[in-house]
Amino acid sequence: MKNIIYLLIWFGFLYLIVQWVKYKFPQWKGWLGERFVNKKLTGLDPKQYINLSDVLLPSTGNTSTTQIDHIIVSRFGIFCIETKDYSGWIFGKASDQYWTQVIYRRKSRFYNPLRQNYAHTKAIEALIKPRFQNTPIYSFIIFPSADKLKITGTDTVGNGRDTVEKIRQYTDLVLSDSERDEICSIIKNADIKDKKSRRSHIESAKGLKRLNDS
Repeated sequence: MKNIIYLLIWFGFLYLIVQWVKYKFPQWKGWLGERFVNKKLTGLDPKQYINLSDVLLPSTGNTSTTQIDHIIVSRFGIFCIETKDYSGWIFGKASDQYWTQVIYRRKSRFYNPLRQNYAHTKAIEALIKPRFQNTPIYSFIIFPSADKLKITGTDTVGNGRDTVEKIRQYTDLVLSDSERDEICSIIKNADIKDKKSRRSHIESAKGLKRLNDS
């Protein structure tokens, strides 16, 4: 009888561990993807490019705030980067509302991240204008874990390595050093660090994702 009780306790403990891992796995996967992207972005000269990561800004879109994975501020413009840690093959058009992830024979659709990142660029734009009316803001999407990207209608979707190379191709100076630093200060001052606000944003973003992906 004792052996049966011990066995039941063991299986119950194992079940709890499995459920905990299933709950935590998406967070770990996203964290590893962000680590990969951050490492690739260090390939940009830190004297020329300033990387602001995990920025939460006020928004006038579908949620009151918007979270941006990376904002690269440089004298060549601002680069707004959204990271998507999807594996498999990714198919889509820039104009499509939804893109498709294919892993073996299983297909699933997800909201076009270019549209999501457009809201991010508008949040940045609202912050820096009218002080910096003519500063270009470029949108890039990074899939660090994708096996193959089949996206048409844009060249701003890629992995970390090719995105860094594309950013380096922008060589026209549009800002002085002091203007670049001022924009960084504006964004940093607007970045919402309050933990309660960040938790609230996460819940709102999950609800919006379920709505967009349904």
